[in-house]
Amino acid sequence: MNDCRSSRAIARVDRSMKKTYFLFWALLSVLGCDSSTDTQNTGGGGSGGVSTSGGSGGAVGGTGGVVTAGSGGVPTGGGGQGGTNFGPPPGNALWYNGAALPLYPVTDPTAGTRAVAFLPIAQELRAHREDMSVWWSKEVGDGSLFGGFDFNADGVPDVGLVRTQDTGTPCGADTILLTGIDVVNGRTGDVYPLVNPEPSICWDFSGTVYPTHQWSGLGVMFGAGSSVLATSAYYATSGNFWQWNGSGFTNLGTFQFPSTSAFDNVYTADKPNAYGQGQSYVLYSHAANGMILEQGGSDRFAFFTSSRASAYAVGPQAANQLTMDIPYLTGNRTDIAGRNYGRVAVDPGDSNLLTLIAGTSADTVYNDMLTGTLAADPWGQIERHVSIVDLSTHTVDDRFFSYAHDANDGYKYEGRVVYPNGAFVRQQTGPSRLAFNVYEGGHWMLHVTQPGSTQDAVVFKDLFLWDIRDLDQDGTDEWVLSPSRDPNEPDVPGYYFVKWRTLIAHWSDATLSYVESFTIQSSIPTMVPTFRTPDLTTSRSFLYPTLTVRNEVGLNLIMTSSSQTPVIFPITPVP
Repeated sequence: MNDCRSSRAIARVDRSMKKTYFLFWALLSVLGCDSSTDTQNTGGGGSGGVSTSGGSGGAVGGTGGVVTAGSGGVPTGGGGQGGTNFGPPPGNALWYNGAALPLYPVTDPTAGTRAVAFLPIAQELRAHREDMSVWWSKEVGDGSLFGGFDFNADGVPDVGLVRTQDTGTPCGADTILLTGIDVVNGRTGDVYPLVNPEPSICWDFSGTVYPTHQWSGLGVMFGAGSSVLATSAYYATSGNFWQWNGSGFTNLGTFQFPSTSAFDNVYTADKPNAYGQGQSYVLYSHAANGMILEQGGSDRFAFFTSSRASAYAVGPQAANQLTMDIPYLTGNRTDIAGRNYGRVAVDPGDSNLLTLIAGTSADTVYNDMLTGTLAADPWGQIERHVSIVDLSTHTVDDRFFSYAHDANDGYKYEGRVVYPNGAFVRQQTGPSRLAFNVYEGGHWMLHVTQPGSTQDAVVFKDLFLWDIRDLDQDGTDEWVLSPSRDPNEPDVPGYYFVKWRTLIAHWSDATLSYVESFTIQSSIPTMVPTFRTPDLTTSRSFLYPTLTVRNEVGLNLIMTSSSQTPVIFPITPVP
């Protein structure tokens, strides 16, 4: 049933030195309102596990109308043929069927579009050009969508499908699933097998029985400047490197994961594990959290796993395939599992620095704001810390913040680290600063570090950072912030929920401060799952950037109002 409605709202914009008021007219062009186009697949870890599925990466939207500005509408497109007579660059999303549909860059100038969106509808997958016209549509079967890689290096992003089959074999209250991976050519929609199905592992810990499914989108890793894919199961013993050969995938080599004695037996660069057990491997090491990157002119697969950071040469297994092994435990805590779940990226100012912000992502606060409950990620990925690994010196700078199970689970929220999608504060030269949120003493604290370090340069109290991104495409990053406490409110603990207010600001490195450009009242940025990128990955399988959509007026931020109505807010021309 179609539910096409319109309404009217006033949104206030506070600028420094003056106030400007904008009248927004509600507009919702619901093109079908079929639930199959607005579905978000979510998943979670089993007992004692970690969620590795943040969503489907498809179109996700709220209910109700959308408030928009000006006379221009939001592009919805038709069945055009594409072309090269482009206008200004698109944002990173389309507005479709009352939902934000993420866009991904296309670098091939002959493709007829500069970006592509992928929309799963039942067993069909559709690719849309930047003008919303359909590029192709194919029956691909059931599967959870993920992506971010370009396996055939043709300048068009490709996607993957996690295939799942229920065996019916019981494992506690659940059943064993067969999971595997197929990939889809983003230019044509053709499907190719990558990972054969494997059964879940069924655990039995003193009568606590549950399964862990082996393959999700997190099991495929990739990187900038390389079309090689690395595959590694959730609880892996070994993994593989793959390269496209024109009709399928060639196996470039196998590597031994640091979870069995084979790791110790095969490699010469392995080091004793951080628990002082004498052996190098750690049994049941968690899923690899990393990417393929270039070091010394060669591809390396660098990642974090349980209580270590490692790197492998891409190619056949050999004694010298392991090129880096750094066993470590945050806070030197030998009583913890060494979880390295979180955001992993190479510093754009220093390619030798691989950074990890271990915690949960900003969308968990967004979802808690929508529900008014503390429910999106109650354990906050358990072990919260920040690590910077130097790939050239094989050293690690680590800073511990909290462990959720301390004080009889007293740190579920206290001390939790929440990373923004964009976390680098770029410098004119040299390593970047890191920016991230920590909930300390019942207040959000925004930490900004010294360049190339985990140590603070400045901390802002009662301020939450959603993202750092060049929203208006002028070459300068914007900071997307929300306060969590106003100056006239009591300075006491308990300010987890931020204000329904968004500040757009720029960073001043000279004064170590942010300079506010304008305020969007009664709204926070909409967070929906998008694919990982070649230079940014996360153990939650998906990213959650601020979203912009272009219409004939300019670029607009996709926001969610305090009444949970989508808001399309204009940012170019600058309000």
